[in-house]
Amino acid sequence: MFNTFARMDPRTRMVVVALLGIAAIVFASAYFNATQPAGSTSTSSPVSIHMLLGNPSGATTDSSDRDNYLMVKPYFVLSYNNSKGIPNWVSWQVTAPDLGDAPRKQTFDSDTTLPFGFTVVTQRDYDHSGFDRGHMCPHSDRAANQDMSFATFVMTNIIPQAPNVNRRAWEQLESYCRELVSREHDRLYITSGPAGQGGRGSKGPAQSLADGKVTVPAACWKIIVVEPDDGGDDLARISQNTRVIAVIVPNDQEQVGEEWSGFRTSAAAVERETGLHFFDRVRPDIASVLRQKVDDRPIPPARPHVYRGD
Repeated sequence: MFNTFARMDPRTRMVVVALLGIAAIVFASAYFNATQPAGSTSTSSPVSIHMLLGNPSGATTDSSDRDNYLMVKPYFVLSYNNSKGIPNWVSWQVTAPDLGDAPRKQTFDSDTTLPFGFTVVTQRDYDHSGFDRGHMCPHSDRAANQDMSFATFVMTNIIPQAPNVNRRAWEQLESYCRELVSREHDRLYITSGPAGQGGRGSKGPAQSLADGKVTVPAACWKIIVVEPDDGGDDLARISQNTRVIAVIVPNDQEQVGEEWSGFRTSAAAVERETGLHFFDRVRPDIASVLRQKVDDRPIPPARPHVYRGD
């Protein structure tokens, strides 16, 4: 073999050496990928602070992946499902500077940043359906100023929610989360989304809206990771003792009232319902504990409140 190589002209030798080099790089890359443990923690910087704990569906900005399309917005991040017309999940961080009393927007915007060819959901697609336009990242979590508040009124941040879910239990949970921030001086990492298909609104059960354009979920879920808002590297200091609140709330007008605490469950249960995978940027041994946690802290009774449309 060496004699054959020696008889080659210089140009041919260069080509052979280059091909061997490429083959070595490909082999090394394949070997590295094959030897990485499944579910290993990503150490690269997150695309956004709102994805500090991970990307539950492995969403990307490849527009050919229409049902798991990553949309990185200034105040939250989401995976959009074009076939369903709703997000798979929405993630955001909440800190004290995010809160305030900025006004609500009176209309909902179609998302004009969707790639060409995507189905664009409009405000009218929900009209007279018996379901609310339910925020995932709520207006009041982004009420520091008008720009932040209005940014949440985009249809890619919305799912069909039964009025008693959106205006009662869900609203009570959102208010509780903001109290953790404003009164307990915590910062929160929240991921929320739909599960399944088929809910019951004020006009009865439905599988979809607008002739199948928008899927009505069977349940709504939310996972909240609670950290003290005292500076430092939140990802590094998350431990097995970190508080995790997870809920799965039926999207059913007849089953849901003001109380949300009875719907508490584990992140693992949400994973089973959705096929998502949470906390993939958290150290695996810690993440496995966090996924199994069911929050059991005493929750104050629900307080009567005026629905603000979050």
